[in-house]
Amino acid sequence: MHPKQLSLIALTTIAISGCATTGDGASWKCSAQGLVNAHYTGSGTAMIHLQGFSSGGSYTVTKNAQGTEATGTTANGTPFTCIKTQ
Repeated sequence: MHPKQLSLIALTTIAISGCATTGDGASWKCSAQGLVNAHYTGSGTAMIHLQGFSSGGSYTVTKNAQGTEATGTTANGTPFTCIKTQ
């Protein structure tokens, strides 16, 4: 692959990574202090990548009773929240 192709793939991934879709048409938007990238599909884990780290990690989430919010904490203690947007 050419460097330009890799750059395009990286930019596309970054542009869409803050939101993830599930099979039911729902989208999720994750937030955390220093968030670089996130991916959450409504399952029991979310991928969270924070500034200062070369890659993200997979972290367990707890969903609220309505299934519209998922929260968790990264390995360095940073809390994150993923909100169902649709």
